[in-house]
Amino acid sequence: MPTGVMMYSICSNNQDVDIAFYVVIDDSVTRKDKYNLKDNLKRFENYVTIDFYLVKEICAKLPSTANRQGLSNATYFRLFLADFLPCDIDKVLYLDGDIIVRHSLLSLWNTDLTNYAIAAVSDTFYGDVDYDKRLGYPLDAGYFNAGVLLINLKYWRENNMTQRFINYIEGRYSNLTFHDQDILNGMFWNKKIRLPIKYNLHSGFLCKDFFVEKGIVQEVKEAEKDPVIVHYSGYFRPWESYVRSPHPYNSSFYKYQRMTMWKNCRIDSRAPQLKFKNFIADSLRKLKLLHPICNPYNSVPQVD
Repeated sequence: MPTGVMMYSICSNNQDVDIAFYVVIDDSVTRKDKYNLKDNLKRFENYVTIDFYLVKEICAKLPSTANRQGLSNATYFRLFLADFLPCDIDKVLYLDGDIIVRHSLLSLWNTDLTNYAIAAVSDTFYGDVDYDKRLGYPLDAGYFNAGVLLINLKYWRENNMTQRFINYIEGRYSNLTFHDQDILNGMFWNKKIRLPIKYNLHSGFLCKDFFVEKGIVQEVKEAEKDPVIVHYSGYFRPWESYVRSPHPYNSSFYKYQRMTMWKNCRIDSRAPQLKFKNFIADSLRKLKLLHPICNPYNSVPQVD
C-alpha cells in the first residue's frame, strides 16, 4: 500500500512526462499485489508503464539485517540494479517505498551524472556512528541516505560495480551497520553528487536528537517549507494504525492515499507481544504511573 501511494504521487505530479516504473520484488509480492499496483495507476496509463522484476536469489554472503526492525535482505536489491534492469537503461531514479513525491521530478532527473556514480541527499546520524572509521574514507566526505538515489547505471556497468560491491562486503563484513547504505557510501564517497535536501526530506532531519552535517541547518529549514520528496524513514509512519507521535508530514501522505484504492487504510504490523506491551504502557500512562511519551520530532510547517 505505501508503495502504491508513492507511485500515485509521482504520477499525479509528473503528468507532462513519460514514466517507466521498474518494481524489484521477491516472492512475498503476490499476483494480487502486482495487479493492485497496476490498477492503482490506471488513470495514468497513457504515459505510465510498470514492469516487475522478480529476484529469487542474490549474493549468499550478505550482512544480516536483524539489527534493524522491519528490514529484510530486499534492502540489498538496489545494489544489483545494473544487473536486474535492461542494459539499454543508463540512468535510474531509485526510490524507497516509504516516500511521497509532491512536485515534478524533472529537475532532479536532469542532474548531470557524467563521471559520477550516484547522486543522493546527506543523511542524519548520531554522533557516535563513526562512519569514516568503519567504512575507511575521510570524515569530511560526508554520508548520504540511500532512500533516494539517482544512479548512473552506465558507470556501474563499466566499472563492474556488482562484483566490487561483493568484494567490499567481504572485506568489511564486520564493520557494516547500515547495510546497503554503508556499502554505497563506502564505495562512492568520492564519486557522488550531493543533492539538495528538498529531494529527500527524510525523518532524521525532523528529529530533535539527530546530528546533521555542518552548514546545512538553514537548507533543512528551507526544505521543510516545500519539500519535493518526503521520506518517512524512522519512526511512526502515517499508515501505521498505532502511532504515539504523529509524523510532521502525515497530511502529505493522506492527501495522496485518499486518491487511491487504499483510502483511509491503516496497517498494524506489531507482533502480539508488542501489542500487549504497548497496551500495558498506555494504560499506565493514563493512570499517570508512567512518564508520557516524548515526541521525537521538531515542530514544522504543514505543507498539505
